[in-house]
Amino acid sequence: MGATNYPLLIGGVRTFGNDTETNNPKFADTPAGIRDGVNKIFRLSAQNIVVSTPPSLFLTYGSITRAATGFTLTDAPSGYITMGTAPDAGTTQPFFFDYYFQWFVDNDIMSMIDAATLELGGQIGTDLDPGLYPAQVQYALFHFWNRRASATANMFASHGGNADAHPETVTNAFRNLAKDAKKNGDDLRDMFYKRFGKRNAPASATITYGFDPQTPPR
Repeated sequence: MGATNYPLLIGGVRTFGNDTETNNPKFADTPAGIRDGVNKIFRLSAQNIVVSTPPSLFLTYGSITRAATGFTLTDAPSGYITMGTAPDAGTTQPFFFDYYFQWFVDNDIMSMIDAATLELGGQIGTDLDPGLYPAQVQYALFHFWNRRASATANMFASHGGNADAHPETVTNAFRNLAKDAKKNGDDLRDMFYKRFGKRNAPASATITYGFDPQTPPR
């Protein structure tokens, strides 16, 4: 077996988790920072800003509309922008950015894939049989959605627990998505070992599912 096929699996998790480079737009985002005619450093409201070619980060400032110049994205993971020229003290409007962001960086998703690999009886960094890739992606999505639930709960808590926000509705929705992903993963794993649509023998015999995968039922 070769190394874990991270590029393919990361792409699968991002696609099914709606976290590709074009899934999460942020429009008319006024950055945080002091507008005093001197300060040049501002912070966007989202993190993990997408850096792409052609550019997908644009500035609108006064008569300048959706310009890809006049600023530098100095810290994409944290969302910090450094302006070429300090904006004035609030006289010129509007002042905002359009861009795309992602909920997780690749290393985050790699850790989810590693967890899925272990749960499927493999070893971190070692590729599974390609027939298990669909189950591996769904197991990784289980962790993806649970982390979204945790992040949402933390966000509401950090905002003082606004009683009108009903954070349990959002977090429960993410938890339900996690449960669905886990069930989908279980089903796909079992189909693989029952040899439905499978050409090759199982890559590993380290997990027992209550039947011999090599011997047909009698």
